[in-house]
Amino acid sequence: MFMKVRIILISCLIGLLTLSCSQNRVKKYQNLLDPLVGKAKKDQINALIGNPVSCKNENRYEKCEYRTAHAQNTPVPDMFKKSEGPDLSPYEYFDVLYLYFDPFHVMKEWEPVVIAH
Repeated sequence: MFMKVRIILISCLIGLLTLSCSQNRVKKYQNLLDPLVGKAKKDQINALIGNPVSCKNENRYEKCEYRTAHAQNTPVPDMFKKSEGPDLSPYEYFDVLYLYFDPFHVMKEWEPVVIAH
């Protein structure tokens, strides 16, 4: 009985630690991007977190996918760093964010898609 309780408690602790790590990264992006919503232009965002992997028009906004390691402290292996040609980097080394820009290239909203662990 006590062994089952220990296993459950350890599992919960591990789950909370994993959740807290990813939540901290989301919080870092919130602190970085939330003050820029409605103010920053696409060029400013690109200078801050890098160029988008792709952009497409979606309803009234342009939706851009960014793969960034900005909120991470872990180094990105050289083989996954951007070079000439298409960006084929895997999601496990980068956080993926969708940023939405109006026709005047002002960021209107953003959302985290994949926060790597």
